[in-house]
Amino acid sequence: MEYPFVVIDGDVSSLNTILLAFESQDQFICVGVANSEQKGLDLILERMPALIFLDIDMPGSYGSQTLYYLINELRKYMDKLPEFVVLSRSANYALEGIRNGVLDYILKPIDKNLIHRTLLRFRKESHIKNDTTICFKSYGDYKFIKSNEVMYLKADNNATDFVMKNGNVVGAFKCLKYFQESLPNQFVRIHNSYIVNTDYISRIHFGKSKCTVKNTNSYIPFSKSYRSNVEFIKNKLSKASVLIA
Repeated sequence: MEYPFVVIDGDVSSLNTILLAFESQDQFICVGVANSEQKGLDLILERMPALIFLDIDMPGSYGSQTLYYLINELRKYMDKLPEFVVLSRSANYALEGIRNGVLDYILKPIDKNLIHRTLLRFRKESHIKNDTTICFKSYGDYKFIKSNEVMYLKADNNATDFVMKNGNVVGAFKCLKYFQESLPNQFVRIHNSYIVNTDYISRIHFGKSKCTVKNTNSYIPFSKSYRSNVEFIKNKLSKASVLIA
């Protein structure tokens, strides 16, 4: 699995150290850098990274308020927030970072080894999330499924159908939005009625606005309002593929 990341840092030396730390990390792909708060926000919304390195000491920034601002803005547009690694010359805002649930807080000048440790932690936590066991409870009945065996979710009024790779369909008495906010990162909403597991997408047809699911004859439509999410899926899958045009 590959993880896109962005760096928001106006310090060239710091930026170079971060990028150098990623040279041996094949699973991570830099999808952009920015040197200001606003450019960083635009970049995040355009590229939809899984991980963000944020310098809160940039000129024009407001320390911990920069982190607070970005998180609040992203919540308006994103169903799942990326993980943040805060960079600073001071430990003054470390407690505030913890309160905001950041993955790590790294002091400058940056030690490349600290970046490596942060990435190991990120991968470990992501692996746990991506292999989540989902429990369906109905009175005294408990049913368990693995999230990585779910191909896609389909809304059914106020209920949701989980379509499994073995062809079974598991029903849940919760709306699609509920699962959108609680499933691992490989699940992406592409339509008012559908969330897909990107690991099972075999084709994206933009002309017909639909995706094909692996090993099935199933076509899942996507809507214009979620096109940016489909672009993200395309970019993610393309980076892990050999392009033949």
